[in-house]
Amino acid sequence: MTFKSLILSVAIWGAVVAPTVAAETDANRAKPFPEVTFDRVNAIFGDNLDTSDPRLKTLLLAIGMDHTSTSSPHKREQVGVPFIVHYGAHYWVNRLAAGDASIDVLVNNALLLLFAETEIPGREEAAYSLMTAAAGSGYWPADYFIAETDLQNHLVRDPVNIVPLSNEIDRSHLQEVAQKTMAAYNRCAELGFAPCRYRIGFWLSNSQPTLVDGLTVLQNAVNTTLRDTRYQGVLDAELVSATTALVEHGHLIGLTADMRQQYDQLLKSVLK
Repeated sequence: MTFKSLILSVAIWGAVVAPTVAAETDANRAKPFPEVTFDRVNAIFGDNLDTSDPRLKTLLLAIGMDHTSTSSPHKREQVGVPFIVHYGAHYWVNRLAAGDASIDVLVNNALLLLFAETEIPGREEAAYSLMTAAAGSGYWPADYFIAETDLQNHLVRDPVNIVPLSNEIDRSHLQEVAQKTMAAYNRCAELGFAPCRYRIGFWLSNSQPTLVDGLTVLQNAVNTTLRDTRYQGVLDAELVSATTALVEHGHLIGLTADMRQQYDQLLKSVLK
C-alpha cells in the first residue's frame, strides 16, 4: 500500500468524526494517561474496543503495558486510546497527513483504523503498513501485531492451537515470512510479554525436534502469566493449552510427578 493510499484510508475515517482537538500542554504530557469520558470514547470507537478478537485485545494490552512500564524507551510516547480521544481523531490524522512518522502518530492512526465504527476500505492493510513502520522504529507492541497478523494470515492452519503449515512453509516464500514472524515474536518475548512467549512455545512444541525447547518456553510463559494479574481473562486459552502440554509432556524437561500434578491442579482451576 502506497503512502498516498494509506493517508486516504485514514482520512476517510477522520472525515466522519467531529474534531475534538485539545491544546497540548506540558501538564498534559506529565500525566500517565489523560482523563477522558466514556461518551467521548464512544463517539469515536462505539463498542468496538470491547472486541472479541484476541489479536486486537492483546494489542491494547501490549500498548498499555508498554506505556506504564518505567523501563520502556517509549513511555513518553502518547500512544493509546486515551490520547486519541483526548486530542481528537483529526489531530492524529492531520499529523500523519503532514508527514509526521512519530511512533505515537503511526500507532494511533492504526488504532483508529482497526477499531473505527465506520467501515473503511483497506483498513487492515493501512493499519498493517502503519504498524510495520512503528515496528521498524523499535516499538515492540507493533512487533506483536505484525507477527500475529502474519501468523494467522499465512503460517498456520489452526490459529487457536498454532498448527504450522510446515510443508507449505518449507517449499515456498513463506519460509521468509515465518523467519520474520518468529524474529518479531522473539523481540517482544525477550521483553517479557507472555503472549509472544506462548506463540514461540506452541510453534516449537509442534515439532518433535524442538519439542523440549517449546515446553521450556511454555513453562516460562505460564509462570509469567501467573505473576501478572493484567493477563487475567486475556490469555486463558493459551494458559489452558500450555498447562495441558506441561502435564502431558513435562517429564521431558525434568518436571517431576509432583510438579506435573501442580500444573494439573492449575489446569482444573482455570477450567472451572
